[in-house]
Amino acid sequence: MEHSIVIVGYGTMGISHTAKLRALGGVRVAGAVDIDPVRQGYAREDGLHVYADLEDALADPDVDMVFVCTPNDSHRPIALAALGAGRHVICEKPAMLDSAELEEVIALAESRGLVFAVHQNRRWDEDYLSIKRLYDDGTIGPITRIESRVHGSRGIPSDWRALPENGGGMLLDWGVHLVDRLLVMIDAPVVAVYARLSHVLGHTVDDGFTLLMTFGNGVEVVVDVSTTSYIPLPKWVAASATGTATIDDWEMHGKVLHRNTRSEADAAPIVAGAGMTKTMAPRAVDFAALVTNDESVEFLELPRVETDVSDFYRNVLAAVDGREALIVTHAQVLRCMRLLEAVAESHRTGAAVAFEPPAI
Repeated sequence: MEHSIVIVGYGTMGISHTAKLRALGGVRVAGAVDIDPVRQGYAREDGLHVYADLEDALADPDVDMVFVCTPNDSHRPIALAALGAGRHVICEKPAMLDSAELEEVIALAESRGLVFAVHQNRRWDEDYLSIKRLYDDGTIGPITRIESRVHGSRGIPSDWRALPENGGGMLLDWGVHLVDRLLVMIDAPVVAVYARLSHVLGHTVDDGFTLLMTFGNGVEVVVDVSTTSYIPLPKWVAASATGTATIDDWEMHGKVLHRNTRSEADAAPIVAGAGMTKTMAPRAVDFAALVTNDESVEFLELPRVETDVSDFYRNVLAAVDGREALIVTHAQVLRCMRLLEAVAESHRTGAAVAFEPPAI
């Protein structure tokens, strides 16, 4: 069965989704809805029918799916209207502005037997999947600390992302991606959340944040988003008692250093600044050349994982046809949104927030 979908919001993401959907079988992009005449022109240039408004699109009996690609504050009313009209919905992240809105939309979708899917596409990033494989396989031993970063230096884009009334800010922009992935990777409750939001650029919304999550299995996670970092730190650091892995950038430059089972000689003290240290004496390792003269450690290959974000779209279409369950589940999206609310509460109170405390 071929499905017919309308793109609501024909900006950057709407254009991108149209191209990806057209590359798939089983779906046709029927047209677009946008209030901006310029973006309406983009849609016509792409050969799409431009509907007068959302009501006009939902009156088209051939349309059975709607893709919401508008600013964050408009996700809820568009999703409710589409679901109320009997259409399946795919929604850009963050799904809604808060968990109450999300619960309302999920309840309507489930009561109508319709698919409501959220575009958490960053689960298909290779850097994430590489670190997840190291975590799952225990290649460098049980990982106890993970750092996940996205750093840039261009500030917040000068559009709705800087406006609180539109749901702007980096927590709802990048935070929802990074938190979602970590909650999928680490199969344990989050027992505590501590966070600080950054406002160094003077916006009402946050221009970055630092988040510490403590998981019930002992794993500590740091999530760090910055729009004022001119020398980015590694995108990923994963550490265990016997190894460390880093991924530096989008191009998958990184390294894995692992302590092997051979005996380790005691370190000799070194001069370090104005003093001596034995504890922090470096190993005989050339990180640039990935060569070690210390037989107790060895470089391993950074795992590479084949990935295709089109699998997200394929899964949604299969869910609409009743052939598969959604990969990005309602429970996962709701848990992520509630955790982001705990982040905001931690910043507001200046204290750690108990999130999923263990049962007594």
